Amino acid sequence: MPATRLLPRPLGRTGLWVSPLGLATFGFRAAGPLGLKLTVDDFERAYYDYGINTFLANKVTPSIDEGIRRLIRAGHRDDVVVAMEVGLPFAGSVRRGLERYLRLLGTDHVDILIYGWVRRRWHVRPTVWHEMEQLRAAGRARAIGFSSHNRAMAAELALALRPDVLMIRYNAAHRGAEREVFGPLEAMGEARPAIIAYTATRWGMLLEPVPERGFAQPMTGAECYRFALGHPSVDMVWCAARTMEELGEDVAGVLEGPLAPDRLAEVQRFGEAVHAAARRGKRWMFGPSAN
Repeated sequence: MPATRLLPRPLGRTGLWVSPLGLATFGFRAAGPLGLKLTVDDFERAYYDYGINTFLANKVTPSIDEGIRRLIRAGHRDDVVVAMEVGLPFAGSVRRGLERYLRLLGTDHVDILIYGWVRRRWHVRPTVWHEMEQLRAAGRARAIGFSSHNRAMAAELALALRPDVLMIRYNAAHRGAEREVFGPLEAMGEARPAIIAYTATRWGMLLEPVPERGFAQPMTGAECYRFALGHPSVDMVWCAARTMEELGEDVAGVLEGPLAPDRLAEVQRFGEAVHAAARRGKRWMFGPSAN
């Protein structure tokens, strides 16, 4: 019988072992016409049936938090990797936000603490980063890092701050991270942060055809994740499957490994077409899109 469970892999130098697909729900794929259908039971099944052990806690979607709580109560805390984001540029807000979530989840630490969506360098001011380092030193977070859509700034901050984890947008339509992030950070050697990719489907646009540019068939969700994980710099990618059926397809695809060279070249061309279509107005909320 073919394998149905993902095997854990090391998350850079953090000491954490994560599933290559992490389960998040705050994504535009999950906000599609079908809406989010994953239940609390589904989050448990994702762990037991598919080997997904990495979850992004999100107060917007209580079901994922309750799923995490159930797994912790069932004795799986040492196997479950819990990530959470903070977003206010004040040291006190970082600590209070984390402490509230720890009480909510019923645990004494998170595994990955991310300062989310850094748009300006001053967002990660010295006092904020020092507080995150203090929380890590106290064992309240095992690894710390940040996320950003600004690739050049993200690379500069990573070189300066030496985070454990960097969350960066990477998909077939946005391959600039290969040049502006992955390449420069290789110079850090063993100090290079672990890379978590997000928006693998480009908020669902890679799942839609672009017939006017010769692409009658889009990528599948599984191919989007295989594309991201196929880059050697990427340690993990967030998945926002809407249903258990979608999740099963995504897991089965990832278990097949990287895309074949011919298909990889094709999806790169398709990604360029999607990016060109986005330039005509489909930019969502993040401003100008760069390749």
